[in-house]
Amino acid sequence: MARIGPRMRLAIVVAVLAVPAILAARLGRWSEPPEERETRRSIREGRYDDAEASLQRWLAAVPGSVDARLLKGRVEVTKNRLAEAAGDLKLAMSLGGNHDDLLLLRALIAAKAGRHSEAEPTLRRAFAEAREPDRQVDEALARVYLETYDMKRAAAVLDRWAGDFPEDPKPHLWRAEIHARDATEADRLLDDYQEALRRDPSLASARLGLAEALRTAHRNADAAVAYEEYLALRPDDAAAHLGAGRNQAELGNESTASRLLQRAIELDGNNAAAHTELAQLCSRRGDWAGALSHLDRAIALEPFEVGMRYHRSLALARLGRSGEARAEQAFATRLRDDLDQLNEVRKRLVAAPGDRSSQLEIARWMFAHGHDKEGARWAEKILAERPLDPDASRMLADYHDRRGEKGLANGYRLNASGGGISGAARESSGRP
Repeated sequence: MARIGPRMRLAIVVAVLAVPAILAARLGRWSEPPEERETRRSIREGRYDDAEASLQRWLAAVPGSVDARLLKGRVEVTKNRLAEAAGDLKLAMSLGGNHDDLLLLRALIAAKAGRHSEAEPTLRRAFAEAREPDRQVDEALARVYLETYDMKRAAAVLDRWAGDFPEDPKPHLWRAEIHARDATEADRLLDDYQEALRRDPSLASARLGLAEALRTAHRNADAAVAYEEYLALRPDDAAAHLGAGRNQAELGNESTASRLLQRAIELDGNNAAAHTELAQLCSRRGDWAGALSHLDRAIALEPFEVGMRYHRSLALARLGRSGEARAEQAFATRLRDDLDQLNEVRKRLVAAPGDRSSQLEIARWMFAHGHDKEGARWAEKILAERPLDPDASRMLADYHDRRGEKGLANGYRLNASGGGISGAARESSGRP
């Protein structure tokens, strides 16, 4: 039998001593804390309240866990707590988090904040390279494409999201946003809402969408049932009372329609559309003075609505006020031309989702036609993609001036001059 030399004996001792360390490392990977398993499973299943609870227990047990910080940031994004998510990102960076995981959390925050060009490359790569389905990546990338009018890519992401998580109603609800833009897709729009409700019968937004789609398709009896079901869930929703009132008017039930429309106004005193519908009911009865009264109140709330102006010209003509009627009709024609121009710009934007000039045109149109909040949303969208855009900055400076928000206005003016929006203005505007 050959003798074992000193070097061989040393090698054997080292190998034997290494076995426990190797086993311990492997057991450490295999026996993750129960809170970690609960958190990951809850996030995978879209149960973010449960994930938040298990994360609290996990961090109480292991305050320095980088994985817990990264997952907590993900949960904060779903709750729209972006400042907290950004704080978790910084902590995870300081703890030496995985580079790809850090990039992904940053992209999820950026997508939720509307910084689409910053978020899209990372999300697109994560979506393409995912080893397993990731609900948050599917949702964030779909959001980016929908909000930038890139409908073809949005549809592809929504299709995979629906396949990845067949129990999730949200991709079907978001598909409805695409199909609602095309009048030829009415059947698919109905399918979208029905598929969402099949997965979650309590999903109020899908039920209201279904009611509106049925009314638009002139399936008024079915729409009446859908409105009733929605109002059982949300009895104080002014928009639902408006839709239900319109539907009852189309069914010829004028007294029921009037009651629903009056309730819409009680719930929302700025509901111009409800006044317009009541004016229509007055017109059917030949009550042109009543119709004009409702139209005047509607136009005081929304002075640039074409239908209201045209209907007002008819009421004035019926009341023998022909000069005013002609002036009102001319104004309605100008508004119609403006609306046609807006629709053309929207078509261009669908064809080229990132086109800055089209985005600016829409923002200007909204501000010029009394839709200030919508105009501000478009200007903010432009700045999210191009933080120093001077035109969008000037629009927002004027907008905040009109609202008496001088600090924000000055911040955006500084941005327009190339100085960059101030920290205070950025924080007040909600940008992380």
